[in-house]
Amino acid sequence: MIFTSNIFIFLFLPIYLLFYYGARFSWRSHIIVIGSYSFYAWWRPDFLLLFVGITYWNYLFGLKIYKLRDTERQKAFRWLVVGVLGNLATLGYFKYANFGAEVLANAMSSVGLNTFTMEHIILPLGISFYVFQALSYIVDIYRRDADPTNRFVDFAAFISLFPQLIAGPILRYRLIADQLRERTHSMELFSLGASRFMLGFIKKVVIADSIAPLNSFIMATPDPSMIETWIGCLGSLVQLYFDFSGYSDMAIGLGMMMGFRFAENFNQPFLSMSLTEFWRRWHLTLSEFLRDYIFIPIAKTGLVTAAVASFVTMALSGLWHGASFSFILFGVYFGAIMVLEKKMGWDTNITSPYRPLRNLLAVVLVVLSMPLFITANTYHSMEIYAGAFGLNGLGSLDTVMIGTSKMTLAFLLVSVIWLVVTGFINRRFYRLKQDVYVMSHVSRGQALILWGAFGLAVTKLAASSFSPFLYFQF
Repeated sequence: MIFTSNIFIFLFLPIYLLFYYGARFSWRSHIIVIGSYSFYAWWRPDFLLLFVGITYWNYLFGLKIYKLRDTERQKAFRWLVVGVLGNLATLGYFKYANFGAEVLANAMSSVGLNTFTMEHIILPLGISFYVFQALSYIVDIYRRDADPTNRFVDFAAFISLFPQLIAGPILRYRLIADQLRERTHSMELFSLGASRFMLGFIKKVVIADSIAPLNSFIMATPDPSMIETWIGCLGSLVQLYFDFSGYSDMAIGLGMMMGFRFAENFNQPFLSMSLTEFWRRWHLTLSEFLRDYIFIPIAKTGLVTAAVASFVTMALSGLWHGASFSFILFGVYFGAIMVLEKKMGWDTNITSPYRPLRNLLAVVLVVLSMPLFITANTYHSMEIYAGAFGLNGLGSLDTVMIGTSKMTLAFLLVSVIWLVVTGFINRRFYRLKQDVYVMSHVSRGQALILWGAFGLAVTKLAASSFSPFLYFQF
């Protein structure tokens, strides 16, 4: 089940909210778990067992680590190591076993040894996200940043909370623990949440799905020309942003409708003036997770420099995105440029004075990363890079229009205008405070526009085919 489906909007969500608000507060975590498990099981009921197993594993390890952390620190650390390895082994098997087997088989074949095949392992939806959340729980308990919950159902609700279950934002238990125990429900917050949900729905269905043909075009075009490549890669990046930020908007909105305040996940990333700043504005909950649980521990060992720790962190972020060499190169690409920016003093942050040319250069560098991301295939991405640097000729805009449509290019233009206008409107935006949101107020005029555009999006959805969110693959 996905948010952009009729069954979710007109059946699941109304029924869920009816039960949620019909129950007294002490039972609402139970409603969250039942609803979230039903939401997840709609895809594959058998993988629900894995999900429940991960939940029990981390809950029990959290209790054990908490019991030992103040009196027997070394034992607590050993329990933490086992708990972390259990999570990583599960993630590694389902996400990377096929890739590892393929690499090993190719290596054996290259030296004349008999190869082998491995039955394809299905990747459970959202496993990268809920395993990271579970990891943060036991690590934060060990670090004394959080205490374990007294009720298993509250922890199960934290892990399974369906608005962000499949594609984030990645929740941190220490930031949401108080909300599980006590939170405010009001018509104002519910209305703001509904507005935020509609905004995300519009971004996904009306904008992202309308630009999607550009991605398909660049993926299917053999030996693409320079114009075809740059328009295709720009379209793919813009589609990815509206698709993923649209999901985050819907998740945050649904959370607000239930009284939760999730962390923001985007902060005008196309205003970035360096790739370092880009990752301080893009997929913020992942960036913060990587900083707190990978970069800082590596840097604190003193065995490597901060530059090396940053490079390794970004390489691992590429591997997190997908099991292929192209995703690893995607992370290496960002890591190498970010290290160079730091060495040369070119790195910026969200408070740096705005410079248009540096902003344009940063966006171009991000666009250049897209072949590695969208193809998940190193050879295919090299073919696209050949086009980007003019090795296949200049090409023309007519070819793009024939391969997609004038309407697709029109939506790309509209989306770019959207990014520029909203970017400069929100330049002073919220990131310095966790509790400030993009839409802290919605006027009557804005509400009318949202409802009109939402109605258009629902109509478009009814006439289109199934379109999952791009980050579902992770």
